Amino acid sequence: MFTTFINDCRDDNARSRQESRVGALLKTSLSFIGVDSDLEASMHLLDILDATGGQEGVILVNVAHRGDHKKHFENGTPFAYFWYHKTLVVSSIDGYALSAVKRLGLVSEVNLLDIHESSELMFKNGFINETTAKYIPTSQFRSFDFIPRVGVYMIQGNHLPSTPFSLSAVPDLPPAIWHIDNFGNAKTTLTPDMIKTDTKTQTRYGELTYYPNLHRVPSRETALVLGSSGLNNLRFVEVLSQNQNFARHTNAKIGDDIFRDKSYFRTATE
Repeated sequence: MFTTFINDCRDDNARSRQESRVGALLKTSLSFIGVDSDLEASMHLLDILDATGGQEGVILVNVAHRGDHKKHFENGTPFAYFWYHKTLVVSSIDGYALSAVKRLGLVSEVNLLDIHESSELMFKNGFINETTAKYIPTSQFRSFDFIPRVGVYMIQGNHLPSTPFSLSAVPDLPPAIWHIDNFGNAKTTLTPDMIKTDTKTQTRYGELTYYPNLHRVPSRETALVLGSSGLNNLRFVEVLSQNQNFARHTNAKIGDDIFRDKSYFRTATE
């Protein structure tokens, strides 16, 4: 059994509280990925599904804007769940959080949870007390108070009422950088079919050659290379410079469009 958190509430206090809550309720390994944006969360979710291979476990995804969400939702973005084989995913639905799932067609719809109904049912079944059930819908820290409990409750075989939410309502994954590793290589949302693999591809970083393996890239050359991130037999392309820190050299940042001068990066406090 495993539990992975993908969360923009990622300071030491928030992280330890979330991990401790699940650890106190469930015998499980715990891992945590702190993110700044929904674009990052979306792609990290695929990587964890790939790493765990559909085994029994829970992935809890929470990333939301703190700006205009009150105009659309009662108390922040709603949450939904879906299953990938034996893995339960509970995720916020706002922004790009589920865009990578949509891109790969893992599911066509997810199960939208009502926080009031869910809290009431968990109380009726003795999983939480009445005070907690009344508090959860108004909590400012739902990635601590709500989704860890939902994850544990459901992975133990319990059911929560839900309504279908079509992923057609989720925005498409943009052609962008979603992660920069410690070597300065930029992971992107591009797959090989989205670029030219037999000639150069025009990008915002110049005309770049595609190489299926890193070792084939000449020293100091910036190139498109098939990376390790992805799911099953689908892997995403990276932009990197051989023997050089690509991100530092080009000032590339998470959210940057690969082809034009545009950014899709939106922080939680924007």
